[in-house]
Amino acid sequence: MRAIVYHGPGDLRLEDRPEPRRTDNNLVAAVRGCALCGTDLKLATVGNPRCHPPRIVGHEMVGTVIHVGSAVAGFAVGDRITLATTVACGTCAECAAGLGNLCGRSEPISYDHDGALAEFIAIPPGALRGGNVIKVPPGLSDDAACLSEPLSCAINAQRLAGVRPGDAVVIVGGGALGALHAVLALATGAAKALVVQRSEPRVSMLRRLPGVQVTSAGGGELLDYVRRETAGRGADVVVVCAPSREAQEEALALARKGGAISLFASLPKGDSAITLDSRLIHYSELRVVGASDSRPEHVRAAVDLLAAHQQECTRVITHRLPLEEFASALDLMKRKQALKIVLGMEARA
Repeated sequence: MRAIVYHGPGDLRLEDRPEPRRTDNNLVAAVRGCALCGTDLKLATVGNPRCHPPRIVGHEMVGTVIHVGSAVAGFAVGDRITLATTVACGTCAECAAGLGNLCGRSEPISYDHDGALAEFIAIPPGALRGGNVIKVPPGLSDDAACLSEPLSCAINAQRLAGVRPGDAVVIVGGGALGALHAVLALATGAAKALVVQRSEPRVSMLRRLPGVQVTSAGGGELLDYVRRETAGRGADVVVVCAPSREAQEEALALARKGGAISLFASLPKGDSAITLDSRLIHYSELRVVGASDSRPEHVRAAVDLLAAHQQECTRVITHRLPLEEFASALDLMKRKQALKIVLGMEARA
């Protein structure tokens, strides 16, 4: 089968690989589509020590079950599925607290288990035990299903930040996840979703999203813009999707008193220290929260939301390409010429 294989930092190759083994305690699915993520771009540039080569990568997927092991219950050949891709151990303190996304012994799909940028994928027993395999309802398109995992990460972040109906939400950074955050906020009742993005063509692509407001303002102009749009109060929630120290530090000033700031994007390891104005946090009673990954319940919530808001959500997809054009897709991402890219597979079986 054709697959994208990680061999080390900056070394991703389209190769012919053996089809995954069919066992009594796994599922095998024919991949119908897999969206690209910023983590895939990271592997293609600087690499990631969590990914153990050679490894088939890709995790934002939809597929059709073609094998159900004799020891597997609840699935049938022909089911369409998507995945919560962090396979937690289920026994550590974090898992016991319901925080499997923070499990220190997790084995993510695409890092410890082969991923979905391939014609076929094997779903390991741990993913089945952990409820990581989610069925896709008949009315949901393949494109929409590919968004369930990234959207689940946004759902986790917005729940932690406390986004509520009627809120004004500012999203700093308008890449694929910033766009999904904006669509999610509006779909769950936010009064305003304001995206800060300074570079074209992303500004133009973001302006095609229904109801989303986009600004390229920065510094004092951005603060004035946010205050104008919020009757002088500031944002209820600020989500920082840009991997920028400056963006994280300046986000506090955009929030209203009693508001929240979600540090959604990660800074590079070893260069992640930032300076926050503690007086703003203290006197305005701000909450600064992190958000990392998601859990199966978030993916299930994403599938439900996508079913109800499919048309709005799939506008985040700007390109659909075959697997063979993986390198071109990465180039589009590097040059910020796309939001979400979905690669299609046509399995030869």
